Amino acid sequence: MTVRQLTAGDAAVYQSLRVRCLRENPIAFITGYSEEADKPLTEMAKRVTPAADGSYCVFGAFAGEQLVGILAFIRQAREKIRHCAELCGMYVAPEFCRCGRGGALLDAAIDHARSLSGLRQLKLTVAATNEAARSLYRSRGFICVGTEPDAVCVDGCYYDDELYVLRLSNVD
Repeated sequence: MTVRQLTAGDAAVYQSLRVRCLRENPIAFITGYSEEADKPLTEMAKRVTPAADGSYCVFGAFAGEQLVGILAFIRQAREKIRHCAELCGMYVAPEFCRCGRGGALLDAAIDHARSLSGLRQLKLTVAATNEAARSLYRSRGFICVGTEPDAVCVDGCYYDDELYVLRLSNVD
């Protein structure tokens, strides 16, 4: 298993996996399948190109040469909230779940966060019904700090999201 930051050269495989996750798990993502399915590859290339300062990147988990998991890291740009970063878009293809790839993606993002000066906390949201993901986040030290009722509406049904935070210990 390999985990690394994606680059523009990974745009096509990223798009394929991203569209798959939106189709298979509409409750887990705020972006809908129809919003993403026809995005041009040039836009995907921009999306997966890491920022030179480390403030943005997408991590990919690979099984051999196949991209099987993704996780985006976004550090806030505004001065007052620059001490925070967000993890989003986490997905591991079901046939590769329970093999440590989700944990490896999360560990890579946490290590990356800890390498950045002045970053004090990571946050993420997760569907309140996704016990596997919630358990994974808790296993890495994230704590639930609240629930947003009716955060996502899919086909007329509403679902709650939970907000998780990880305080980073090596704060400048």
